Amino acid sequence: MQKFITFEGGEGSGKSTLIKNLANYFDENGVDYIATREPGGLDVCEKIREIVKYSKEELTPQTELLLFSASRAQLTHDVILPALKNGKVVICDRYFDSTRVYQGYCANIADEVVMNITNFATNGLVPDVTFFLDIDPQFAFERKGGKDKGDRIENKDFSYHQNVRKSFKLLAQIDKRFVVLDATKSEKDLLNQVVLVLKNKKII
Repeated sequence: MQKFITFEGGEGSGKSTLIKNLANYFDENGVDYIATREPGGLDVCEKIREIVKYSKEELTPQTELLLFSASRAQLTHDVILPALKNGKVVICDRYFDSTRVYQGYCANIADEVVMNITNFATNGLVPDVTFFLDIDPQFAFERKGGKDKGDRIENKDFSYHQNVRKSFKLLAQIDKRFVVLDATKSEKDLLNQVVLVLKNKKII
């Protein structure tokens, strides 16, 4: 059985903290897993991450789509698929749903186009469960202490980030693998909810 978990959400939604807490839980309970992120997880993918997040040049949505997809293709081939084949649980901080939202819905690239490129890049790999951390972006940035001034995406206006939230919520409504989490809940409550879902789905 495949055991592929992804976490999605807007900037500052708490994905990294929840993933860290889940990894600690797995360590304490002897779950064989790997944790990775998108874009990133490999040297070449981290270089792509630097470009898409901190480039001083303006990138077109098409360029972003192809760069994220290139990173995803390498990470899927070199890290995710081998780990799944070996029976490990794979935790990924973002996957193709982020591209569907940021480069698709929010940049007016048709979902069909995004998914055609995505399926080519990933050999059609789909997560077993996707947790969406839902939170008002204004509160999220206040909680994290403001925006990263060098981050191209974080520094877009709040109407853009509200559209990101709206788009994720739309995806969560149409795709049954999504589990929506109230990201304003405590770290303990969020972890307990995630663990319960994973047990119910026989992932752990």
